[in-house]
Amino acid sequence: MSSPFVHFQPIGAKVEARKDSSLLDLARDSGVALESICSSLGKCGKCKVIVKSGGKALGKVTESEKRILDKRELKDGVRLACQARVASPANITVTVPEDSMRGHHRLLASGIERKIDLLPAMHKYVLKIPPATLRDLRADDDRLLQVLKIKVKRQLEVSPGVHRHLPEALRSSSWTTTVTIFRDKEIVRAEPGDTTARLFGIAADIGTTKVVAYLLDLRTGEVLGNESSPNPQIPFGEDLMSRIAYTNKNPKGLEELQRVVAHGLNTLIFKLCADRGLIPDDILEVMVVGNTAMHHIFFGIPTTHLAAAPYAPAVRTSLSVNPPHVGLNTYPFGKVSSLPNIAGFVGADAVADLLSSGLYDDREIGMMIDIGTNTEIIAGNKERLVSCSCASGPAFEGAHIKFGMRASTGAIERVWVDPASYEVRLRTIDDAQPRGICGSGIVDAVSELFGAGILEPSGKIIVSESNPRTRTTADGQAEFIIAQGKETISGYNISITQHDVQEIQLAKAAIFAGVSILMKRLRLKPSSLKNIYAAGAFGTYVDASSAIRIGMYPDVPVDRIRFIGNAAGSGARMCLKSTKMRDLTDKLSRKVEYIELAAEKDFQQEFAQAMFLPHRDLSRFPSTKKLESRRPSSR
Repeated sequence: MSSPFVHFQPIGAKVEARKDSSLLDLARDSGVALESICSSLGKCGKCKVIVKSGGKALGKVTESEKRILDKRELKDGVRLACQARVASPANITVTVPEDSMRGHHRLLASGIERKIDLLPAMHKYVLKIPPATLRDLRADDDRLLQVLKIKVKRQLEVSPGVHRHLPEALRSSSWTTTVTIFRDKEIVRAEPGDTTARLFGIAADIGTTKVVAYLLDLRTGEVLGNESSPNPQIPFGEDLMSRIAYTNKNPKGLEELQRVVAHGLNTLIFKLCADRGLIPDDILEVMVVGNTAMHHIFFGIPTTHLAAAPYAPAVRTSLSVNPPHVGLNTYPFGKVSSLPNIAGFVGADAVADLLSSGLYDDREIGMMIDIGTNTEIIAGNKERLVSCSCASGPAFEGAHIKFGMRASTGAIERVWVDPASYEVRLRTIDDAQPRGICGSGIVDAVSELFGAGILEPSGKIIVSESNPRTRTTADGQAEFIIAQGKETISGYNISITQHDVQEIQLAKAAIFAGVSILMKRLRLKPSSLKNIYAAGAFGTYVDASSAIRIGMYPDVPVDRIRFIGNAAGSGARMCLKSTKMRDLTDKLSRKVEYIELAAEKDFQQEFAQAMFLPHRDLSRFPSTKKLESRRPSSR
């Protein structure tokens, strides 16, 4: 008798109905990409499925489902995939709604890269080695090291794994060989003949939501290609704390998360190599950046201590290990290196941002902001740099927002509200039917509602009979409809609720409080900032005027905001190409002062003031009239 299956429609995927497994786990195993933001805690409500048959084989509706699903949904067989578990063997059929599927994520790979001198850590030398004879019985490594000592003027060490390749490398091309040396200290490869034309490396930005890899020719510094994909850890939790919680709950959680991200990076490296007629064995070094948690997980370092005070990282200094140590399939005796971290939540990616932006070398005071679940901020100039991490939460990623979603196909990314008629104009990613709203759209919506007088400075939605898009729901919550059901892919209205506004207020307040604390430490007003470097995908796609209007960005003229794209990837490439830049990041990670906001006596007051739109002290912000230029007359 065949085993019963769970069938996922309309995708047509099926998987064995394993007892005690959640529908979310089974969907993941069958290749069905369900949205999942809260690490299976039943809080986000993004993984809704509709049970069409076999529902009695599932466990009872949980308290989490009762809180999130309304009576109509429960009656129609809607369940949260993370909460519904197989209780007894039976064939189960579920329908996956379109808005529960993860669409094609828009990922940002490009970024500004400053010009630098090419000085990679890997160098190749072609050597002519005196052959062994009956009168010269020296071992292969002795004769190689003797020639190299004359060539490079220093004593080197042979990496242990290289010895097995020495006999062939020396003899198969008449004692002409090419050796690769790492940082003028260690021989990591010996090859027959002249292979100096093949010197390749990979720079990788391992972000919470995406992984981007760049293939570089280290002889010329040219970027030969880039590939990106969503971080494969997302199904285990879409924010850092959820993933850390997963490693704490599961004995092999850290090992599992490390393995999947290494596999994801291997996939990108294989694609890059295949497109250029290379193989992964041609890759001599991989330079990795990421926030402190992603850094630790990638290198298999426990992250438990990052989830509780005092949030101290296990590693600050830069690392270099062999690829098998982290499960990469590149040349096994090459290197996988990382930039240094600064603190528990200001990691190697922030160091790369700092390097790429050039803030560390500016004469005028500026600020670098990389907004995400944890927003990293660095302020100052060449004389002094201070940093902090703001727990801005996942609202900008679409979490905790009723119709929030990642920046993928169908996400509303731009919103315009006419203050006279309250008519709404939208722009979605890929110009698809609206499925939900992503971070840039949420910020736009709150900004537009505030500018149109629909939101009070306290954040309260004003429900008015003169505004047909505002209403009070059955549970007593005010909302503003930005897309009507006839426009959306699901057929349901997409709205901004009072709770959504509060989530954005919390997120932007955390950021602005961090900005204020840093500026106080520098004894300056935010208006003194000459440049604000907006890094990362959110910083690139969010409208600066909207961010200023709601009090998320400092109150500076819009033209002072510089969008630097994926600066973390740019910094990683710079360090892969230049040991001088790599050494500079070590100095910068020591130079940057870290401020723990939780320990600052003024933080709670700053946070409370920043909860208002744009801020309790309105004199610190330009009037909304100065920002009207963002409203397109043609839309």
